[in-house]
Amino acid sequence: MEQAKKQTPIFRLLRFMTPHKGRYITSVIFAVIGVDLGLIPYFAAAQMVVRLLGGERDFIIYLFWCGIAAAGYIGKIIFANCSTSISHTATFLTLKDIRKSMLSKLSRLPMGTLVDTPSGRLKDTIVDRVEGLETTLAHLLPEMTANLLVPILLIIYLFTLDWRMALVSLITLPVGFCFMMGTMKSYPEKYAGSVEAGKNMNSAIVEYVGGIEVIKAFNQSAGSYAKYTEAVNYNASYFFNWMKSAQWPMSAYTAICPATLVTVLPVGFLFFAGGSLTAPDFITIIILAISIIGPIITASNFVDSLAIVGTVVGQVDTLLSSPELKRPAEKVVLNDLTISMRNVSFSYREKSALVI
Repeated sequence: MEQAKKQTPIFRLLRFMTPHKGRYITSVIFAVIGVDLGLIPYFAAAQMVVRLLGGERDFIIYLFWCGIAAAGYIGKIIFANCSTSISHTATFLTLKDIRKSMLSKLSRLPMGTLVDTPSGRLKDTIVDRVEGLETTLAHLLPEMTANLLVPILLIIYLFTLDWRMALVSLITLPVGFCFMMGTMKSYPEKYAGSVEAGKNMNSAIVEYVGGIEVIKAFNQSAGSYAKYTEAVNYNASYFFNWMKSAQWPMSAYTAICPATLVTVLPVGFLFFAGGSLTAPDFITIIILAISIIGPIITASNFVDSLAIVGTVVGQVDTLLSSPELKRPAEKVVLNDLTISMRNVSFSYREKSALVI
């Protein structure tokens, strides 16, 4: 069971990340602090509104809370930038290790495997696909962690103020996710198809450009160019149709989820008019309800990155797990220089070409 676990693509990715885990942990901590500080302006705004409605006339108090809000905003920028810088450093080191392992693996593969694999496909995997992990590793770990942890703490705080309003402020979230679920359900399959389309396009481009002299010499320009244009057009049309199918549900999701005031304002006013909700709590809930959804939407935007990781790391794992050329453990001692052939065989894939 343990051996099987070690062969999974995700475990292999975690193994590449392990030497840099200290940087990733620091990045996550800084990201959480940054998101926490980013919520301070909302609390400051709530305090100023409450005091304004309470008849407070001292300008120094409002200036103080403005300073608190500015400090929170500046602190958010500083910690967010530090987190991003650290995570990017760790990510580029991780990508370097992945590429070095893949290039080292190529030197140990049988020549037949390299000949059968188009150079464009290898270039696409080693350069472009691995590069696609940069956004996921550099942003998903720190930002998704922080943007999920902080809203949870805010929701708990809302429940301490008024459990009814806490539930009301979350109504738009599941409604918005219902529109997105259909798109996200098919995302891994769609992304895998886009990767395959990109591979075929890169292979066609490399083959066409690299063999242009031979193509012209044998008067095969029309057929080769048709193959090249077909691969490029298919790649473009694939992405166009994919984005077109996802446009409406994603637009509905981004419009509905942040609309918390649609439910918070009328329901909260009914509770306030009935005397079961105080004005300071109502104002605080309004402002915090606005601040909760932003981090949740930001975190949900990384869900598609998980599908990217599974597809890309699967391709990397396929290359790294390819059977290597069998080499003798030690040098063979030649007793004489007589040449004889016994039990010699050679085949192209499954078809035998030579048996002696």
